[in-house]
Amino acid sequence: MFKELNEGNILPSHQAGFRPHRSTMYNIIRLERYAREQLQKRQHSAVIFFDIKAAFDTVWFDGIIYKLFDLRLPEYLICYIISFLDNRTASIEIENILSKSILLRSGTPQGSPLSPLLYIIYTSDSMNSIHQHTEHGLFADDTALWTTSNTITNLNYRLQSSINEFQKWCSSWKKKLEIEVEDVIIKPTSSARYLGVMFDHKLDWRTQVKHVETKVASRISLLRFLSKLNPNANLNTMLTLYKSLVRSVISYGSIILLTAKENIWKRLQTIQNKALKATLGLPMYTSTKYVHSISNIQEIKTYSTTLLEQSITRARIYNDKITENNLLKIQLHIKRSDI
Repeated sequence: MFKELNEGNILPSHQAGFRPHRSTMYNIIRLERYAREQLQKRQHSAVIFFDIKAAFDTVWFDGIIYKLFDLRLPEYLICYIISFLDNRTASIEIENILSKSILLRSGTPQGSPLSPLLYIIYTSDSMNSIHQHTEHGLFADDTALWTTSNTITNLNYRLQSSINEFQKWCSSWKKKLEIEVEDVIIKPTSSARYLGVMFDHKLDWRTQVKHVETKVASRISLLRFLSKLNPNANLNTMLTLYKSLVRSVISYGSIILLTAKENIWKRLQTIQNKALKATLGLPMYTSTKYVHSISNIQEIKTYSTTLLEQSITRARIYNDKITENNLLKIQLHIKRSDI
């Protein structure tokens, strides 16, 4: 089924959820590049994030079947999906007493690999009517709209227009937002979280570093406890724990931080130093150079630069021109900064 959708160019280009060779980073990078460019132009920018209530549970059966026919998918696929959704029932059991079965009219089965794909199809046209100067990013049911203008008044108009169109779509297709947005009052905010990355209004990433520090604090304590509990623990095992528990948090989204000032990287490196010393059971006064030599772990900025290069290569292999171009802009920024 995915092959049919892909070959027919049916899947929305900015829907990165549940798709091969796509991840949360696709839209994180897009938003960062957009915001950075508008900041440099001294334009007013705004982004709004939507939370769809019970997203998968409210996929309307008749609606998805209509869209399958409208997309002119092969008949055998449509018949299979109809049989997959048809005559599904639900009941509740409390203290060994089972309620009467209820015929379901909406909701894709949880745990089925087909359900996420059906959700993407169902929402594939959700952004079709938004304002032409408004960008959007989708990751499964995470929806974001962003736009820019040289005046607050026009910015408000563009954003509100797009919100209204999205709400109309939700109403037409039986989807509900967690909070109904009637009017947007644009007020400056210090930061906002998008797909796990903290964006701040200056894009200086201080809020993201603080977020990382908070998130890894208990994990570093756990690594220190484990190293003391078993001083003779296998080095590779402990380093694997460090990579999965701490470095994965530090490096998540770090590609877009490569344009940040050096003080940001010093703070991130301090977090890594602290974590490695805890992992290896070393005192805090141990030199950073020694810690990295015995652990064979790259400094975090070097590691993030490696991730950037790997991501560019991956984008080229899978012909993801949008990501490739955005990453090349980051790489160019780094090279200019090093001159």
